[in-house]
Amino acid sequence: MEMNELLAKQGEILDNVPPAEVSFRMDNIKTAAWGIVEETLEYLNTIGYKSWRSQPLSRNDQLEELTDILFYFLELVVLSPFTWDEITAQYQEKHKEVMARFAAVERGDFSWDKRFTEKGL
Repeated sequence: MEMNELLAKQGEILDNVPPAEVSFRMDNIKTAAWGIVEETLEYLNTIGYKSWRSQPLSRNDQLEELTDILFYFLELVVLSPFTWDEITAQYQEKHKEVMARFAAVERGDFSWDKRFTEKGL
């Protein structure tokens, strides 16, 4: 399924939320953002990241939590003032920046990272 189709489906869900003032919209944005955090923590539990409980849960349980993360991410995108094209264009720029950082690190250049100064090394 294409991203635009997913966004449209998420929009259908949000269309059923009663209209309200801006503060209600902001509450929805906060709920979506916290939903991503919560579902990410639940996903970590399914993959068994804790040393004392390292046995992962079933593949289906893991997939369900990843799907929940996607659900909240899509809701956040729909509620944001940005189009999918704007988000993907920004992603492409960020991707270039991160790849340039990797190349710089390979050369021993950490100048892009403000934590690495002459005094801090």
